[in-house]
Amino acid sequence: MATIEEQDVRIKVNDGVTACDGVFFETHYTPHDRRVRAIKALGGLWGLAVLLIPVPPIHLVLIPAFLIAGPVVAYKRYKTSVAANHVTGVCPTCKQDIKLALQTADHLPMWKYCPKCSAPVHIDVK
Repeated sequence: MATIEEQDVRIKVNDGVTACDGVFFETHYTPHDRRVRAIKALGGLWGLAVLLIPVPPIHLVLIPAFLIAGPVVAYKRYKTSVAANHVTGVCPTCKQDIKLALQTADHLPMWKYCPKCSAPVHIDVK
């Protein structure tokens, strides 16, 4: 079963002096979860290809695209054992609580922008 792990981080601004504490959340997938995610992706994309068979104008392009994208996306899903979720904490500039959404492939250290004041913040391991 996939587990969500928390890691303490420091959220800093450009000056390097002002910093606040935060928490970095990431999901760790077991080999079984990775296989299930890959099969769901493959089935979903190939299912879309089958559903588009009766739609003449676009099926000439989208069916081959979904048939090719299915194994590619499934392979990427299977290879992903750790996925970044989000970071929560306090912005050192505006002192407001923030929650930064992350891409799956994001890793520490990283630069993001505060969603409240748009200040650049550096997120690093504590």
